[in-house]
Amino acid sequence: MGRKGIGKLSMFSLANRIDVFTFDGIGAPVDASIDVSALQDAIKKGQPYYLGGGDESFRPVPERGTSLILRDITRDVGSTSRYLIERIARRFSVLGAHHNFSVLVNGDAITPMDRGFYKDVQFIWYFDTKTDTETSPLLSTLASIDSKMCKGALPASLDVTDPRLVIRGYIATVDKPKKLKALDANLNQLAVFARGRVFQEDLLSEIGNSKIFNNYIVGEIHADFLDNDDVDRATASRESIKHDDPKYVILRSAVARCLTQIEHQWDDWRRALGYAKSEEPNPVVQEWLDQISNKLERKLAEKLVTSISNTKLGNDEETERQQKAMLYKSAIVGFEKLRAREQLEKLENVTSVLSPEFAAIFSSLSDLEETYYHDITRSRLEVIQKFQTIVDDEELEKVAQRFLFKNLWLLDPTWGRVTGSEETERVLTEELRKIDPDADEGARLDITFRTGSGKCVIVELKRPGKWVGFDALLAQGRKYRQAILQWIMEHPDAFGFRGAVPPVDLFFLISESPVNSSDDEKSMAAYNGQILTYRGLIANARKAYEEYLMVHTLTNRIDKLVNRL
Repeated sequence: MGRKGIGKLSMFSLANRIDVFTFDGIGAPVDASIDVSALQDAIKKGQPYYLGGGDESFRPVPERGTSLILRDITRDVGSTSRYLIERIARRFSVLGAHHNFSVLVNGDAITPMDRGFYKDVQFIWYFDTKTDTETSPLLSTLASIDSKMCKGALPASLDVTDPRLVIRGYIATVDKPKKLKALDANLNQLAVFARGRVFQEDLLSEIGNSKIFNNYIVGEIHADFLDNDDVDRATASRESIKHDDPKYVILRSAVARCLTQIEHQWDDWRRALGYAKSEEPNPVVQEWLDQISNKLERKLAEKLVTSISNTKLGNDEETERQQKAMLYKSAIVGFEKLRAREQLEKLENVTSVLSPEFAAIFSSLSDLEETYYHDITRSRLEVIQKFQTIVDDEELEKVAQRFLFKNLWLLDPTWGRVTGSEETERVLTEELRKIDPDADEGARLDITFRTGSGKCVIVELKRPGKWVGFDALLAQGRKYRQAILQWIMEHPDAFGFRGAVPPVDLFFLISESPVNSSDDEKSMAAYNGQILTYRGLIANARKAYEEYLMVHTLTNRIDKLVNRL
């Protein structure tokens, strides 16, 4: 299944003694043993190492096959057989009668059901009929609406011009996210398989979408084309795929499109089954929804309410409740005015209540519903205006350090208030050296590292006037990202990720952009990276709110009202 023979190395990391017995059914049985400590000693001394004979007490009954016996275990491989069974079940797809391949633990065969999530699947979307046939019998809680099972089809072909780029598998969702949070693992993943084994632990976290919908997802994507040619796409650790590989980029983009496609159907199915998308709805809001009899209008209203309920606004429950109450009040009044003017279609493409598009719609309503959106926008404009008054580049960097790390919406206007940990100038020398032994003695990540909304955000401010080439930035971005992920894997309880590998967004702020082509942009995007200039950052933020500002300039009545609050 793999390459480079690392199975041998993995045995050496698990046990001090390995016995091998093999018999082809024709000639004499062959046996050997390896004493790992003695092997390491021979290597240090530059001496040859000779295999010993297998321990006769472990010799199996002669039959065709091979036995590998690991003894004197050096690492904790789990305290129960259940732990081992689940790990094997989740990492290999060739188990069971469909594949004529068995794995037994203490005499019991491992089956796909041992993966631990099939019993909780509520909706499922397949890439191929074979997976549908094999998986359907395992789905005991699959929902149905009007006697029709809640399952759909997804395109298996990634490129109509290349018939080799075809995938198998499925994307599924459960009814409650907590069912994917096992005590010893996070199942909220889209695992990528190639030739029967996990090739990329999780694709979902790399897509970088932090919507609530993603918390319900589990799935397997089989992309054998990633490992059926002469290109070795695996990283040095053999645990993931090189992120800038062209075929992997195609796969990642295709899966992102599939998630966008199924999210709307997921919404419809959940509403049809009477589910709320997140927390219990506000009773006053629910009463308002119940009074909307038109199905299309009700759907748009529910979409608006759901967007508010899924937006993180405060650091504690009381702040969250108060701010959402204000948003609900504004949204209901605004919705009713749009409905009276027969302009509800404006809400069709709005996905976030904090987006500039949403603010622009409600800026046309000259009453109280504008108040809270104005409050959010006004505070953001104060930051933008502070930047715009600065002429000196070095002073601009200092102001960026002061404001940017607490106002990450400057990088992406759709972000709300990013909460969680803030660590400036975290020294990551050790992590950098694990991936780059030649790193300088003073290698450090003197940038900000923030977490929130289920992701990590890395921002580095390059000194104004200092030129940095694109290749150097790309190499730095790769190292930074790997260092963060390495640290998170070694500290699985940090920042509430519970062992899951979060999306990592990387931003470089620089005086002059070294990007010369779309290929450069694609290479950086492969690492969820962006290169921004200081001036361009402010210009983009200003532009994002320009439509709101143009209207607000003409309507200062709300501004006077807000100032009296």
